[in-house]
Amino acid sequence: LLQKEYETEVVAPAFILKNLPETVNASARELPFHIVMKGQNSFFEKINNKLNMFRNIKQVIKTSDADILWFFNVEYYLMLYLFLHRKPRQKVVCTLFLDGYHGGVVAKGKQWVFEKAQKKISHIISAGRNFKFANCKSTFIPDYVCKESVYADYRTPEKKNEVVCLGTMGKGKQLEELITAFGKMKYPLLVAGRFYDKAQPGKLRKMAEESGNGAIEIRDCYLSNEEYLRILGEAKYVILPYSPSQYKTQTSGVLQEALFLDTIPIAFRDVLEGNGVSGIALDTWEMLADGLLQGDVEAVLA
Repeated sequence: LLQKEYETEVVAPAFILKNLPETVNASARELPFHIVMKGQNSFFEKINNKLNMFRNIKQVIKTSDADILWFFNVEYYLMLYLFLHRKPRQKVVCTLFLDGYHGGVVAKGKQWVFEKAQKKISHIISAGRNFKFANCKSTFIPDYVCKESVYADYRTPEKKNEVVCLGTMGKGKQLEELITAFGKMKYPLLVAGRFYDKAQPGKLRKMAEESGNGAIEIRDCYLSNEEYLRILGEAKYVILPYSPSQYKTQTSGVLQEALFLDTIPIAFRDVLEGNGVSGIALDTWEMLADGLLQGDVEAVLA
């Protein structure tokens, strides 16, 4: 959209650049440092990742001759950089998928930095309808759009009686609690996505095996977009085992695309209400039972 009216340049890691359309890649520049995320990063690896994020941001700000810099998917690292440095000569716009940090002493400190840094930003593109920012103007633009040309082929009228859990499997998901809950049931569950912690899939498989529910499958894999949409579209339910304290003020691509594919989301009540989405609302993991999934869904809609 921007290329129609503006001269644009994309700056991103190599693994993202290789997936961009040729029309965009023609005006692309590779970031000098790679951020490697995995479950067992050592202390020094974690520090190096943070320093490399700052180095990338500095590289863009110092070398770009653009009038406007639009940052995407940097969030707190960008805020901390702006807080520690002078306001850039370019106008700074950023897309944010959360409106801040809430709860706990560390979160309060991060929120203070988050709000101070907003004074050096021209505008925030907010992915959440109810996000509020203390010191910067924002505009709500959903990060997903339901284009029939994209989703129609994956919308399946006859759904499989299964629950799927998809996406990146990181610390924000209560996966052990999920397996424990489904271990007490006989309902099919598929967990598929890339695990940061490579020891976790084996641990979860052992938990599933010991539970006696032979209908739990766990895959540590990177799903192609086609495979991801097919699995999500065929399933009757998608479960989002997000920590409610974290995700009630964050958006979820899986949650949004579930709506496009007529797949019923299951999540904690705060997550559904925070995103303005209807689905099966949980207050505790103990609420999950065969009767809940096979009974009157309307009775538990958020």
